[in-house]
Amino acid sequence: MTSRLAALLLCAAAALPARGEEPLAWSGKGAAEGGALWIGNRPARPPQRVITLAPSLTDLLVALGARDRLVGVTRLDDDPAVASLPRVGGFLDPNPEAVLGLQPDLVLWVTDGGALPAVRRLAELSRASRRPFPILAIPIVTVADVYASARLVGDALGDAAGGERLAAQLRATADRVQRQAATLPPKRVLFVVGREPLVVAGPGSFADELLRLAGARNVATGPRPWPVYPLERAVVDDPDLVIDAAAREPPEGIQRLAAIPAVRRGAVARLPDDGLLRPGPRMIAGLERLFRLVHPEAAR
Repeated sequence: MTSRLAALLLCAAAALPARGEEPLAWSGKGAAEGGALWIGNRPARPPQRVITLAPSLTDLLVALGARDRLVGVTRLDDDPAVASLPRVGGFLDPNPEAVLGLQPDLVLWVTDGGALPAVRRLAELSRASRRPFPILAIPIVTVADVYASARLVGDALGDAAGGERLAAQLRATADRVQRQAATLPPKRVLFVVGREPLVVAGPGSFADELLRLAGARNVATGPRPWPVYPLERAVVDDPDLVIDAAAREPPEGIQRLAAIPAVRRGAVARLPDDGLLRPGPRMIAGLERLFRLVHPEAAR
């Protein structure tokens, strides 16, 4: 697959800790259901040296006004506010030794990633170090979990009120979009995140939920949230609109999917970046853009 984002999404669903695994025993619940897990003792005082293992968590800290507490981020972080910070690897492959060397007093991790072995190693290094630090593992699998993550991170930073405010702001934006969309007829949409092979947002994905909020009906079906989808099936699905979310691939590459009638007639809306697939503030901001792409008539 040529899209780095699509590769990340393919790995995500299979990477969660199995129930009962040690030392990371995941309950199977999302953050909104109380599924977040502290690995190590919770900080006795507000942490001042924080490392994030996902760009969406970096976005949360910046939105909470806690940029000055960040001491390390992933190589995928592209917010100019953190451009000067050390990189500790990727979302799927964080470097435990690099994290340890920055002497954090809190590490934040989104459990939807293939980083579990590295995080296990990091937990071992922390326990054996002179300055052990906790890891807050946050399972984010729904939009409600995005709101919950704002509260969790705010609380972990000693700013519970700020976390509640941010969660309320994010929810208010999503609710406003949903109310607008409810007044319009739904569009049938195929949400593409990779082209070779064709990878789409299926049931259970963030994008599937966001499409519903934006007044669209996802035409993709099946048991997986990010399936490799047969082109022939997409042709039969015959969506009204194709959302091209393969932001890291050249725009003209969408013509590889010209067998889909919507692509042939130009009913394609391209997302300029992967913000809509980052489960944090950028995702909720991107929901407004998605609504305008699905319902351009609402902006007239």
